[in-house]
Amino acid sequence: MDSERFKHLRDLIGYDNVRLSQMLNIDYSDVEDFCLGKKPIPHKVANELELFADWSNEVGDTTTKKQLAKLHLRDG
Repeated sequence: MDSERFKHLRDLIGYDNVRLSQMLNIDYSDVEDFCLGKKPIPHKVANELELFADWSNEVGDTTTKKQLAKLHLRDG
């Protein structure tokens, strides 16, 4: 995943960098670096973001999205 795709998915789910770092359980500075293309995005982070974005498009209720993400990310 490149930085443009990362930013597109972040914007698609409506998160800022702080919320995205919390959801992905990574440092805020890493999210900033991923967005600027300063660091490569690890496959695990890219996959988690892709899956969460898919759910965001399919599920309208924010509470349900968060519950699904927590279940998936815990098991993954």
